[in-house]
Amino acid sequence: MEFERALFRIHQRTLHSESLRKARLHAERWLPWVILLFALCLVFVHSTFVGKARCLPIAMRRAGLWNTTLESDVLLSVSVVEQASGDDDELAISLQMAATDSVATRAESRNGAREAQASGDHDINVQAERARVVEQSEGMLQPTQNVIVAYRFTLDREIALLRPALLAKHSFKVHNVTISDRCLAPSRVLRDVLKLFDAFDGIVINELAYTLRSRGYLERMEGDAKVESWAWSADQVESAAPNEGRTLVMALVRKVLVFLKAGITFLLISSITGFFIRVAVNGSAVLMFPIAMILQQVDAERMPLRVLIRSFPWIGVHVEILRRAQRPLAPLFRSHFIFLFIQSFAYLSCNLAWRLILYRKSTPDGFEERVFSFCSVIELFNLIFVRSVSSTSVFPKLATGCMVYLHFYIFSALYPWHMLAFGVCTSTCVYIMIYCLNHFEEPALRADPFLLTTPTAAHPRSLYMPQLSPSWTTESAPMWTMFYPPEQPHTYPDEALRPMQNEEYQMA
Repeated sequence: MEFERALFRIHQRTLHSESLRKARLHAERWLPWVILLFALCLVFVHSTFVGKARCLPIAMRRAGLWNTTLESDVLLSVSVVEQASGDDDELAISLQMAATDSVATRAESRNGAREAQASGDHDINVQAERARVVEQSEGMLQPTQNVIVAYRFTLDREIALLRPALLAKHSFKVHNVTISDRCLAPSRVLRDVLKLFDAFDGIVINELAYTLRSRGYLERMEGDAKVESWAWSADQVESAAPNEGRTLVMALVRKVLVFLKAGITFLLISSITGFFIRVAVNGSAVLMFPIAMILQQVDAERMPLRVLIRSFPWIGVHVEILRRAQRPLAPLFRSHFIFLFIQSFAYLSCNLAWRLILYRKSTPDGFEERVFSFCSVIELFNLIFVRSVSSTSVFPKLATGCMVYLHFYIFSALYPWHMLAFGVCTSTCVYIMIYCLNHFEEPALRADPFLLTTPTAAHPRSLYMPQLSPSWTTESAPMWTMFYPPEQPHTYPDEALRPMQNEEYQMA
């Protein structure tokens, strides 16, 4: 009970702040327009780019690679460049040996071609063909084009990880494909937005996956350095958007399975995150006691220790017992700090496990961390601010719906617009939070305090669960109680709720 009262004081001070109230009202007015904008953008870019390949097939056809299967030792160097005007060719394609070819290497290749004509040796003929390809590429390159972003693609990750010297030594083929931004995004406004948010990665991944319809490994390059990488399998490509389509029954079955996976994923993330948030909030109060003891050495009246003992009795009771017995407090604080460290390490380990077990697909760098962090925000808000009957019936359902939608969208396609979908989800959840505070929690605080549905210091929440242990009056309830369903006060007999009513009268 005291743990809930400590959280209720945070709830009260936040809602009674006039500056925060004005900010909440402004946010409630403008957030629906932000959500609508994000949603319209998501619908447009998903229908335009996801599961489609428009520009790369043309590039592959002009390069002589269309209707052929790439060999496992072939690399594609894909560059997205700015096209100065619509009169220029949409695509500039070139075939090149390796990025490190020098003038001397080209001269040796030409000499090898001459020797091939004289001797007819097969290996030299290969060298001559490579020289012809390089000469062709030199005439087709446009050095004045501004490269927006560059990638390197191969069927197998091991080939991309080889050193450049080893690639050149074993004569791996490198097909250099250049695509104009006008082909990917005909609208100038759309091109500027894609450049501003650096959003070409997902477009290029969909172009490659649905042009080749095979496994792949893609690296984003800045010079010779790898910035980010993605990988996918042929089964993932076909599962997301099969070449021959699906029957209605199979499409419905797949959507149901994806929905179940999305629900289970959020259930696990939410449960473990809620458990950690409760541990962190419960145990972090121990930080206040060493700080208070240090400040007392400077100013004995600045932060009396007895105030903390009354405010956080689930720790303060232990502190008071050790002080009266004249025992050192350092072992108690050290134990709490070690416990918090172990729990934090376990939570971070869960984050890593979720990436490997639940997601099992390529996502933008840092996307999972953003999802986990926002789940922590949701659980913290639910712990501190969801107290009225209306909020408890609305917020958990809507927040769960938003997060399940996010995971359903991510799991439905090979590489959708993750961050834009995350923006829709987070802005919607934030709007739900603000709406609950403005229309449910704030009016509930102003209601009759003697009603059991009004959150007060005597009964901090409007939903109740039986007190199964007398120690809960000072200690926090066990962690398993976060999964125990609370109920409305009318489901309990009057005798069970009379002590709280009497306490309310005494406090009044």
